[in-house]
Amino acid sequence: MITLYLLSSIFTGLMLTGDIFILIHPHLPIKKYPIFFLSFSALFFLQMYLNISLLLLVTLTVNSLLLVKFTKKLYAVFYATLSYLVNIVVCNVLTFAANMLWDISVKELNASALYLFIFFVCTITASCPILYLIRRLQDKYLLPTFEEMNKKLMAFIALTLLLCAFSSYTMASYYDTLEITHREFFLMASSIALYTAFTISMILIALYSARKNYETQKKIEYLENLNEYTKNLEMVYNNLRSFRHDYINIMTSLAAYIDEKKYGELEAFFYEHILPMQKNLTQKNSALNKLLHIHILELKSILYSKLLLAVNLDIEVNIDIPDEIDSIHMESVDLTRMLGIYLDNAIEACLETEQPVVNFHLGKMNQDIVFIISNTFVDKGLSVTQMYKKEVTTKGNGHGIGLHNVSEILNRYDNIYHETSIKEGLFIQQVQIS
Repeated sequence: MITLYLLSSIFTGLMLTGDIFILIHPHLPIKKYPIFFLSFSALFFLQMYLNISLLLLVTLTVNSLLLVKFTKKLYAVFYATLSYLVNIVVCNVLTFAANMLWDISVKELNASALYLFIFFVCTITASCPILYLIRRLQDKYLLPTFEEMNKKLMAFIALTLLLCAFSSYTMASYYDTLEITHREFFLMASSIALYTAFTISMILIALYSARKNYETQKKIEYLENLNEYTKNLEMVYNNLRSFRHDYINIMTSLAAYIDEKKYGELEAFFYEHILPMQKNLTQKNSALNKLLHIHILELKSILYSKLLLAVNLDIEVNIDIPDEIDSIHMESVDLTRMLGIYLDNAIEACLETEQPVVNFHLGKMNQDIVFIISNTFVDKGLSVTQMYKKEVTTKGNGHGIGLHNVSEILNRYDNIYHETSIKEGLFIQQVQIS
């Protein structure tokens, strides 16, 4: 009996490890798969040997948490349980077919190593295409929802899947040692299949609602960005009107100094009033002109807002956008949040220095988009690693969340490389999006 338990647990471990490969590859390194095989095999053997049904919950929970830890993807918490559910439904359907065609009972199946091997091969052959289809549908329709999903909803869905798996297992196990008719076998197999299908349908409805909510939030964010963009255009227009009014006054003053031949006062007036105004206007025009290369409204809006704020605070702003920017492979909400936090931090940090400077570069490197934000700052002894820890700050209570939030945003993407460095008195953030 122990040999059959061992064989069954090994077959199950191989099957679920292969299922995880189908669902998660390439996010999980190959060297991690033996860990899942050993974990599944050992825990399923312990469950069968001790005959404790609740150990199934432990097995699925442990491997689900391992998946999250190794892949850094919270939605990976679903995969172990989902693959188990698919396999238990497929296995029971195949067992029912064997019972109908050859009158093989579950008791006979569990008592034969040959039958176990045959059903293992048949189950994995039938379940792999189903799991591959699930993977394709998930990548096409559900990944954006998973990326933005509330952690509480994610935990609720994971718990629902676990309870469904445990209920299906308990239902199937009840008939393992009983002699039942074909009709009773059909009722058992169909009940498990329908219960699983109902549970997954409810989860899909919840995910659909979450996706609609996420899309609504994106639309609200888009409208807010559009509103901010409009305000910035109004601000530019008002600045031009103000400049026209000032221009008339300036010309009048210059004429008065020239008419009265007060050349000393004219020189002082020029350097104290006209030259600073020219520098400020030139800097604003430079910012506006270079941002014309950006054709993404949300991105243009956040940059107008933050960089013109820096100019108005008498910060030296250097902008370099040599390429036309039409698309970026990152959700616009995440992109604007990331840049908003980085630029707010850069502005706040450089204002503490004697000569505040913010440098902004946006360009293309091959097919990648590269952001580089650098600023002068006062070194307060925090390492780069410490700065990204939650609530670690030099600004006092209520701060220290920004960089931690950016880190959480960037960790959700596989196509983003990020580096923070300090060089020649500048604090530098570099983000490369492929």
